[in-house]
Amino acid sequence: MNDLKKTKGKEIIFKNVLVGTGKSKEEIKKAKLKGHGIIAKDKDGKIVDTVEGHSYGKKEVEAVVAKLITKK
Repeated sequence: MNDLKKTKGKEIIFKNVLVGTGKSKEEIKKAKLKGHGIIAKDKDGKIVDTVEGHSYGKKEVEAVVAKLITKK
C-alpha cells in the first residue's frame, strides 16, 4: 500500500487502523467484515468497497483504489 499511497495519496486518504483502536470494531461491524480487512469509503463516509481479511494482494488493493477514484 505504501507505493499506492505515494502515487495516489493526493487523491485518496489512506489510513491504517489497528482493530480495537478508536471505533474500529464498530466500523468492521458496519462493513459486515468478520474481523479485519479493507473498508473503502467515499468522501461522504459511504462504504464503496470492502475486502475481507489479509488474503489480498496489490491487485485487489489497486482495484479498490480505482473504485474510489471513480467515485470522486
